[in-house]
Amino acid sequence: MEYYWICLWSVLGLGLCVPDDEHYTLHLKPLNFDKALEACLPASFLTKVASMEEAMKILKVIANMPSTEGTFEFWVGLRKEKLDCVKNDTPLKGFKWTVDSSSDTKLDQWKSLPKPTCTVIHCVFLSGEFNGTEIVNWGFVPSTCKTNRPFICKQRDGKMPFMDQCLTPHILEARSLRPDPNNPHKLDLECSSGQLFKLTCSAMTLKWKRDDGSAIDGICASCKAGYVRDGSGNCVDNDECRGQPCKGQCVNTEGSYLCKCRDKNGNLQDEGSVSCNELPVATFTPEGSDTYLVQDHTPTSKPTIQDGSIEIVDKSGEQAKIFIPVLIAVMTLVVLVVVVLATVKCCLRRRSQKLAMKTTEKMAIKRAEASKEKYSLENTNEKEAT
Repeated sequence: MEYYWICLWSVLGLGLCVPDDEHYTLHLKPLNFDKALEACLPASFLTKVASMEEAMKILKVIANMPSTEGTFEFWVGLRKEKLDCVKNDTPLKGFKWTVDSSSDTKLDQWKSLPKPTCTVIHCVFLSGEFNGTEIVNWGFVPSTCKTNRPFICKQRDGKMPFMDQCLTPHILEARSLRPDPNNPHKLDLECSSGQLFKLTCSAMTLKWKRDDGSAIDGICASCKAGYVRDGSGNCVDNDECRGQPCKGQCVNTEGSYLCKCRDKNGNLQDEGSVSCNELPVATFTPEGSDTYLVQDHTPTSKPTIQDGSIEIVDKSGEQAKIFIPVLIAVMTLVVLVVVVLATVKCCLRRRSQKLAMKTTEKMAIKRAEASKEKYSLENTNEKEAT
């Protein structure tokens, strides 16, 4: 069988290769997980260890290292994303191979089980111990992805189409990532924000890019306060003034906005200033206009009385519309009160007149009866005298 060497011995001890049916490269220079993923591209990928047969081949490569003392740790292509949950009842515990986003494995060899979580990103390294003649106590160990460690790359099949060699992109805050049904060279990305993007795999770098050729770094990440993503996925300033958040003039700024008003002299002032607080509420600025409309702040004139009539002098149409109905209501109430008082007074006067008439009649009757009695007495006395 013919073998191919995929790298050369490094005098600095940074790489080690062995000929095999499937070629593996040990990179002894420590890198974090993401950097290790990139370092394997484009001819290789961070290795899978999906079977005991494959594990034995990798351990054989490790055993051939110049220095075989103590323990070893190598990144392998196994990771759990932020929104995925640890599943200790499955062989890969909820982790997936980065090369194809699959969970296929015939190997359940964990040296340390991952802690249950659905919110933390974890990566896996292969750990073991040398006992002088063989490797013992080896298996997978979950870890933070930021730690620098040596890593193992596996050579890609030269007959594999480049699209199949593109690693499934690791995108934070991605809701879904699916193959484009109309184009096998593209992916449809939907971010958790609802934005949609087309991704294309580069045949030169075997990396995914946006359709416009720009990188996909942070494509779904939330923008900082005051910024939103445009159609290309870039964070741009959000024009808050479109929502008319101010009582007066709204001035959009980079990442924020300011509320302004014009004082009595027409000068621009902060909306919270004393000059602004003395003014009526301003109207909103028409879109596309450079002139900011503010209600007329001329004091309203008081009503003047001329020839018994009331004349309203008001330079503010809005204030007059409010003042006139109020004045009419007050005048109506006054008229009602006067009418009620006049009616009560009239009733009391009539009652007094009736009482006076009755008293006069009674007195007249008493006088008539008294006169009649006096007359009768005088007649009686005359008769007796005669």
